Amino acid sequence: MKPLQEPLCAKTSVAGTAAAVSALAARSSAAEPPKKVADVLTKLPADDYKAAGELCTALLDAGPAVIKELVNLVGDEFGDPKGAKPKYALHGLVHYASRPGAETSRAMLAETLAGELSAEHSEELKAFIVRQLQWCGRTQEIPALAKLLSSDRLCNPATQALVAIGGPAALKALRDALPTAEGLRQVAISQAVELLSRK
Repeated sequence: MKPLQEPLCAKTSVAGTAAAVSALAARSSAAEPPKKVADVLTKLPADDYKAAGELCTALLDAGPAVIKELVNLVGDEFGDPKGAKPKYALHGLVHYASRPGAETSRAMLAETLAGELSAEHSEELKAFIVRQLQWCGRTQEIPALAKLLSSDRLCNPATQALVAIGGPAALKALRDALPTAEGLRQVAISQAVELLSRK
């Protein structure tokens, strides 16, 4: 069972969310941001945990469209400075949605992120998405992660996410991928199988 953490501080995760949503609004001059998102922007930055939680809740309540836009704003290249704040935003939302009692938000977020793994994103962006699923992923996201085990770049983060999710379905996905794995992929998957087999 992976540890649950408090959401990132208001001035990182929520401020990053504000920047990301602001960029979204600027990118689409013909459309206004949803009312909930606009309301969040008027209340930033938040100075305490309670206010930060309310802002994260408002963004999660806005649904998958906002999550997808934040993913797009991260960018395809590792280290892209323009993507730093959207990364903070998404990571903060992942932590917040992974807290006890937030199963509905976690399900929406995890399902949306898993869906982005089949989109035409770079492997670097997909690696970032997988690292978020390592925190918030559930059994339902295992098939999307299992498809990445054949990728030299994505196998390692995918195995880590599967180990974090755990359970019989994750173990089966890893065992199914092992016969065709080669090189470093074989090492990563073998180690993951051994770890899950002990649980």
